[in-house]
Amino acid sequence: MNGLRLAQLSDLVEIMDIVKDAQEFLKTQNSCQWQDGTPTIATVAEDSMNNRFFVWEEEGVIIGIIALLDYDQDYESLKSGQWHFSPPYLAINRFAVRSDYHAQGIATKMLQAVELIARKRSIKTIRVDTHELNVPMINVLTKNGFLKCGEVLIEGIKPRIAFDKKI
Repeated sequence: MNGLRLAQLSDLVEIMDIVKDAQEFLKTQNSCQWQDGTPTIATVAEDSMNNRFFVWEEEGVIIGIIALLDYDQDYESLKSGQWHFSPPYLAINRFAVRSDYHAQGIATKMLQAVELIARKRSIKTIRVDTHELNVPMINVLTKNGFLKCGEVLIEGIKPRIAFDKKI
């Protein structure tokens, strides 16, 4: 099967390989995002067991990962700026594509699949954040119609750029 599907616990090794690959890529971008060991295998396993972690698979190989949450406490208020669109929303977390698949449109396909999931759930807003030095992610979000909202603090201390999109 090609496309987005719910992750299974049996996918954890491949998922964590993508996390490690993303950590290494972000380090080359001088971004501190994911450099503290997050996301952890425990977080991914919990997301998987709660049906909120997905993988993008092509020809039997997992090449992308994404968590979709119905609520993110960090999104309660922005440090600066404001959300363009009101709740309810679907929050994107832990989003990565294996680096050897970068610039092939996989992230865009994943975002399109997320929009379909949101529509099926009658949710009309998607929220996401990223580090200011994660330029590839910022470019993907902008290209796919996400609007910059301001700055959010993740875990109360990690500044990130917040984006949202009405679908």
